Amino acid sequence: MLNKLLSLVQAGRPAIGSWIGFADPYSVELMSDLGFDWLLIDTEHFPIDRQNLRTILMATKGSDTTPVVRLSSNSVDHFQTALDLGAQGLVVPMVNSRADAVRAVEGCRYPPEGRRGFAPTRASRYFQKLEEYVEKAKSEIALIVQIETPQAVDSIEEILTVPGIDGIFIGPSDLASFMSLAARITHPDVTALIDKLVDRACAHSKPYGLPSWSPEECMSYVERGARLMTIGSDLSFMAGAGRKTLSGTRTLLKQRLAVSLDQNSERREHI
Repeated sequence: MLNKLLSLVQAGRPAIGSWIGFADPYSVELMSDLGFDWLLIDTEHFPIDRQNLRTILMATKGSDTTPVVRLSSNSVDHFQTALDLGAQGLVVPMVNSRADAVRAVEGCRYPPEGRRGFAPTRASRYFQKLEEYVEKAKSEIALIVQIETPQAVDSIEEILTVPGIDGIFIGPSDLASFMSLAARITHPDVTALIDKLVDRACAHSKPYGLPSWSPEECMSYVERGARLMTIGSDLSFMAGAGRKTLSGTRTLLKQRLAVSLDQNSERREHI
């Protein structure tokens, strides 16, 4: 169960991923084969239940991408579901304090280090590789906590020093929302807090990342030391490609109609 995401970030190299919001196995399998280092499956804001999650994780099997699940909350039952189904990494939302970070680590670990229940059904290949899974689970599961509130920013020093945290993922949209600046992620007050988080993560040599929506934006953070980057999502790729194709078609249609009208006008003049 070699974790490509962890291998890259531990080697100091950026891991480029994307977001999964669709549960259809065709779209997941397609995204898995595009070459992303990791895929972030969002069970927090998309209607992905346990059955959907099982299907999604199965659809990533055989690809080189690392499936990472963003949990719906920092609750132990969500950890167990995602990990038992075979997730190789977790993103835990709304980690606002050291206690929240410790709770996340405990959710990932079996006793005595944690409180994860024991039944790694699919993760251990239906118990056929149980000992191998138990041996490698601790070192091959990526635990990333989300920093997305001013409270979390205030507690960042304590969060970064919790053993077992493999990185932080900054949530600009929620950060702006909790600052009463919803949808204004480029507001100077928001970017100032993001800059603070980037600075503190780098000072602690802790991998960090955040969502990006263009190659240029992604590279701007990679050049600042980011190693846990995502670019786009299945939803944005579909919407963007559809919008671009439709726009291009309408532009050509308008041009062709204009040519046709000109030609008809010339014919009438010759009659």
